[in-house]
Amino acid sequence: MATIRRDIGAGHHFIFDDTLIKQPNTDMFNPEFWHGQNKITGQAKGRGTTFFIEHERQHWVLRHFKRGGLVGRILSDQYAFLGVERSRPFEEFRLLTHMREKGLCVPVPVAARIHRRGLIYRGDLITLNIPNSRDLHHLLSSQSLSKDEWQKVGHALAAMHNCQVYHHDANVRNIMIDDSKQVWLIDFDRCCKKEGEGWKQGNMDRLLRSLRKEKVKNTVFHWEETHWAWCMDGYNAVIAK
Repeated sequence: MATIRRDIGAGHHFIFDDTLIKQPNTDMFNPEFWHGQNKITGQAKGRGTTFFIEHERQHWVLRHFKRGGLVGRILSDQYAFLGVERSRPFEEFRLLTHMREKGLCVPVPVAARIHRRGLIYRGDLITLNIPNSRDLHHLLSSQSLSKDEWQKVGHALAAMHNCQVYHHDANVRNIMIDDSKQVWLIDFDRCCKKEGEGWKQGNMDRLLRSLRKEKVKNTVFHWEETHWAWCMDGYNAVIAK
């Protein structure tokens, strides 16, 4: 996969996979443009709105970077500019590229852009959609996972850790399972390659807290504490010693 960085002036900076798109432009990152083309096939609400787009036989996921928490109420989608390569969209694009090269099941990065104005920037990321998949939260709201499926979740997390990738928010909504039972990890904003081993248990603890929280919040949630042992069995079978 060839990736190219391009600056087009007026504060616009792009990074993209030239095997998937030939020429990036600002319209690609504008939901209103795709609405006008009647190419938006769906959307999902989270910290912001994620748009699903069908374009030239590709199925894209467009995400605008937005802050969460109290800071997000004030700054919304504004970030301090510390350099193009240190921008969150560029860092996520390059991290996804690295993980794909290592054989991990994560979204394929298509393009990212930032628009800098003075000391701040705003940014967006486009990835390929993961077909026929649902996140772990939606799955567990309707059905149980088998022991084998929980072990595959553990395998996926261990493979990520073996590549020394830290996930900032390993929760039930950032794990996807497709109709062939393949496990995918998503949303690598604020994630990074990290040395050492001690932080890895923290990632697993975060997922366990997420499962326990959803178990309390939801009337129907097909998860039990015994299932966690299955997940850890899968994790420990793969994690590098």
